[in-house]
Amino acid sequence: MKNFLYICFLFLVDNVFLMAQEKENNEQSSPYTEQYITDIYMTEPDRALLLLDEAEEKRAMLPARINDLRSMVYRNKYQCKLAFRYARRAYVQDSVANNTPEHLLKMTIELADLASLLSEYEVSNRYVVEGIRLARNMNDEQAEAKLLFCMGENKRRLSFKKEAYETFDEAIRLLSDADDAYGLRMLSYFCGVKMSFLIDDNLIDDALAVGLYRQELLDKMERTEGMQEAYLDLQKSYLYSKLAYLYYRSGDKKKAEKCFAKYKSTQAASTPEGKYNATPYLLVTEQYREILDNCRDLKELFREQDTINYQYRGILSKEIMAYTGLGEYKQAAELSALFIAVTDSIHQREKTNAALELDALYDVDEKEAHIVEQASQLRIRTVSLIFICILVLLALFFLWKVWLQNRNIKDKNRALMKYINEELSAQKKKKQQSSGDTEPLLPHHELDTESSDAGQEYEINKLVFQKLDSLIRKDELYLSADLSREDLVRMAHMNNTRFAKMIKENTGTNLNGYINELRLNHAIQLLKEHPEYTLRAIAEASGINSMPTFHNLFKSKTGMTPSEFKKVQMEME
Repeated sequence: MKNFLYICFLFLVDNVFLMAQEKENNEQSSPYTEQYITDIYMTEPDRALLLLDEAEEKRAMLPARINDLRSMVYRNKYQCKLAFRYARRAYVQDSVANNTPEHLLKMTIELADLASLLSEYEVSNRYVVEGIRLARNMNDEQAEAKLLFCMGENKRRLSFKKEAYETFDEAIRLLSDADDAYGLRMLSYFCGVKMSFLIDDNLIDDALAVGLYRQELLDKMERTEGMQEAYLDLQKSYLYSKLAYLYYRSGDKKKAEKCFAKYKSTQAASTPEGKYNATPYLLVTEQYREILDNCRDLKELFREQDTINYQYRGILSKEIMAYTGLGEYKQAAELSALFIAVTDSIHQREKTNAALELDALYDVDEKEAHIVEQASQLRIRTVSLIFICILVLLALFFLWKVWLQNRNIKDKNRALMKYINEELSAQKKKKQQSSGDTEPLLPHHELDTESSDAGQEYEINKLVFQKLDSLIRKDELYLSADLSREDLVRMAHMNNTRFAKMIKENTGTNLNGYINELRLNHAIQLLKEHPEYTLRAIAEASGINSMPTFHNLFKSKTGMTPSEFKKVQMEME
């Protein structure tokens, strides 16, 4: 009883100490917050990264949030490879912790978008599919729409235009009933991007239809609470400038003029960026002097900031077209030379940025991902001393049982791991010994000769299997998911009955068992050499496309699941 009371006393003292410590940490770590980093990452990216490193050391934020913010900083620095790496870390940490589904979905969307920016469209679409599954489980239609639109953009960049527009429409339909400010803004953006793609593809009538739908959408947005007037004005300015261009292209010049007048009535139309939006309409209507006037203000704005970018190059191209339309070829030629110089500078900057990012990629220390959230909720301190003591005793008993069970499992898994390593080592030696054997299989006529001598047939079968096994192992034929019985029967020059008998005699199992054994050995080797690979990647690289099949086969062979094997392997290193 004395010991019992002593434990309770220590528990209470520990609680008081933890409360004081937590208060002190909160006071000292004010810069190490998501909000603070978000406020400074655009203007002070290097300081933001330094603060995130310190936050990681101090455990001031969850690891997944830290890596999320790192990804955001690097994306702002146009270092998308690093941004993808840290977004991937955050995604893995959320996946393992499995207690922040909203953040996991956010990172899945981010990875899909970043992969698309890196032109890794297949990778992007994989995250899109995974994200859509998560979004549907959470009934998050806005997230689902984002992912569908990303898939549409991927298809568009891969020149699957028809499929891309169908996917765009699916995303737009998903948000068609949106009545909140965020959903309507997203819907408006989707329509704007689709309209721009249609214009690029010279589908004027389709683009006009989307523009008119967006016009109705803006009317609805005006009646929606929380919609900023400046945002609406900017949207109208952009939309009516495009509608004016589209109506003119479709032959309806009166409507084009009306839309252009509506564009001119917006406040944004008087800004440098707003003036530039009118350029397509001014070009088709041959208002070249106005184009030059509109471009001048925006050029001055870029000269104050940065002229080595694609936007500035776009301004120059419009000015060249305007001077050419006016017949002022000298000015057009001078701007063409500047256009070329800016283009070269952009390419040089991109090369430099790529080199810097590559250096950073190699310099970044690959830390083991923190997969468990660090802080638990504050202990309940309003209950009575007796209740607390009872809870402590129950917790200690439970922890002891868990520890005992885990110890037994670890001991079993370590023993299994030792046996597996020894088995793999022996198989590796066998493979090395047979790797030099390049002799072909026995000729067809020798194998098909019917023999009444069972002993001779057994010896021939044994010889053929050794050569076939050597070939399968050397060329790693078993890694192909498309490997079929017919292929191997044809290689062995046998009929199906004799082939099955040969496999049974030499392996003690059937063909599937033999091939799966080779695949599982390969999977085990990959898990040992590449612990950073996902289990799905390991399975697919080993010729097993089904995760349930991989899980069952692996458990049957090793006595452990793939994830248990991976954990034990990391603990033993």
